[in-house]
Amino acid sequence: MADYDQLNSYYIKSLSKDLEEAGFNPIEYIPTQNKGYRANGERHPHSWSIIDKHELINWIND
Repeated sequence: MADYDQLNSYYIKSLSKDLEEAGFNPIEYIPTQNKGYRANGERHPHSWSIIDKHELINWIND
């Protein structure tokens, strides 16, 4: 029940913007929707379920 500016997501988005403005490229901020649930359906925003497995594997292999 925290305000958006008190969440990790706020700081991550802000960091990506700052890095981009400082010339670090490529920077890609990817917000998620309807993610962060464990296999049993329990809400857990830090769960690895926010990761798109196929995209992550492709990124690692590049």
